[in-house]
Amino acid sequence: MATETEQKESDTEDSAVTPSITFQRLTFSDGTQLEIEPNDIVVFVGPNNAGKSAALRDLESHLAGQQQNTVVITSIVQIVSGETSDLRRLLAEHGDEIQRHGQTRLSGFRFDIPLQVFAGDWKANTSAFMQVFCTRISTERRILDSNPQDSYDVLSGVPQHPIHLLYSDDEIASRISGYFKRGFGAELFPFRYGGNKVPLRVGETPTLATGEKEFSKDYIERLQKQSRNLHDQGDGMRSFASVIIHLLAPTTQSILLLDEPEAYLHPPQARLLGEFIAKERRNNTQLFLATHSADVVQGLLNVAPENLRIVRIQRDGSVNHIKELDKELTGDISNDPLMKFSRVMDGIFHKRVIICESDADCLFYSALLDLEEVHGENQPDVLFIHASGKHRIAALAQTLTALDVPVDIIADFDLLRDPNDLGKIVTALGADCTEISAICGFLKKIIEDKNPPLSVSEVANQIEAILNSVNDSVLGKEEMKSRIDDVFRSSSPWAPFKTSGASALPGGDPTKKWQTLNSKCRDAGLWVVPVGELEGFCRSVGGHGPRWVQNVFSEQDICNSGELAEARNFLKEIWQSRLS
Repeated sequence: MATETEQKESDTEDSAVTPSITFQRLTFSDGTQLEIEPNDIVVFVGPNNAGKSAALRDLESHLAGQQQNTVVITSIVQIVSGETSDLRRLLAEHGDEIQRHGQTRLSGFRFDIPLQVFAGDWKANTSAFMQVFCTRISTERRILDSNPQDSYDVLSGVPQHPIHLLYSDDEIASRISGYFKRGFGAELFPFRYGGNKVPLRVGETPTLATGEKEFSKDYIERLQKQSRNLHDQGDGMRSFASVIIHLLAPTTQSILLLDEPEAYLHPPQARLLGEFIAKERRNNTQLFLATHSADVVQGLLNVAPENLRIVRIQRDGSVNHIKELDKELTGDISNDPLMKFSRVMDGIFHKRVIICESDADCLFYSALLDLEEVHGENQPDVLFIHASGKHRIAALAQTLTALDVPVDIIADFDLLRDPNDLGKIVTALGADCTEISAICGFLKKIIEDKNPPLSVSEVANQIEAILNSVNDSVLGKEEMKSRIDDVFRSSSPWAPFKTSGASALPGGDPTKKWQTLNSKCRDAGLWVVPVGELEGFCRSVGGHGPRWVQNVFSEQDICNSGELAEARNFLKEIWQSRLS
């Protein structure tokens, strides 16, 4: 249920401050409170229909005094800075006094306020000034805002649109054009010679000839020939232009609400837009974004990780559950190239993530999960991420679980060779690793005592025998390489378990210990491949890794193959483990 919006005045001894309205605390429908700093960039992420866009609308409603209609954010505490005289001075700097309907009004971009309002304390009625300090840019609005605008008198007129501000400010127009050119390879500029309309044009501005003026007929004709109207271009160009214009052109806003800035954009432009937003927003301007794009988040991370607040929203009925990514983890992602450029940030937009060791694993398991026999009536909203080996699994899982993303991990049986790594993974999944690590240590000792690794000389002798067979023309190069690889794989005491899984364990106590370990791992969300490794699900198909997956897809009917029944059941069990 909506609550009253609280309000807190800033304490200052200086009466000549720049007026502003900012948020200090947000309370969400699950009771979570979020403290906000003046320079924060708050990014709402999460799956579809979680409440990200609704959160932005709620913030705008609170500022407008309409908090009874809010559903995600139930109350706010806002900080209001500056006296009424400061506010009047600010608006006079960015607008003009005009007469309308017998009233004297201060009118400018995004405000039109009767002077009589300034007779009292503006802090008593901040909702009347909401549009001065807050801008919400919706997805639909971004396309329309790139359309041509009515011309206006620069000397005596009042700008009513960001394009009007570009029309009269070459410095802002140049900065906007620079970012647009980075994204689309063309300049963006207001066309000042279009009569009663001011369109934006995309293209190249021609070089002035010696003695030529910008308003000469020849120059204008060349300008038209070398450019085209923005409103006739694709939605990506129009949306990108609208966002950067709204961010750079206004001069009074202290809160910016931006909904899905990545809409209509390809990933490189979405990342560039994230960088632009972080770099060009004004100091002491709070920025709130709702996004489905890891590229936008990546762009923000590239420029302003110290100000970035990543908040994941999940809906459960009428309650929106909130979880913020720890600032230290945000910094870790920004500083670790492997984390930064992995798909881990994509996971925050899905209902569930499954982490595998390799890309081949992801490809095979995701294909199985796509089968209706496996996922049943519920179409999976699942992202598969590969960790490029076992050593990165824990770090990826920790980042995702820190945002309450449900995570499962599929790993080969030889994960048990390192109890410390296993313990880190289980801990990252939020479970107690004490007993799991102890059982893992017990099984590791049994396995390595029973199957001691081959010595260096034994490995060398086996490789020498393979090389000698080449002289007898028995083996080709590919077969020779394959056999040498097999020597190294079989030199490990874990080799039988890579090919057979738990069935290679001795009977009795070791098998019982494994069953306990496997059960606890599965409860935590860690799934050890029962046949040892991916290739164990279909031994009749040759190859390893990506080649094996390719061969399986070409030689087997993955939906009906009896040999792949165990693999399908394995994925079905993983999928159903989190369904309530």
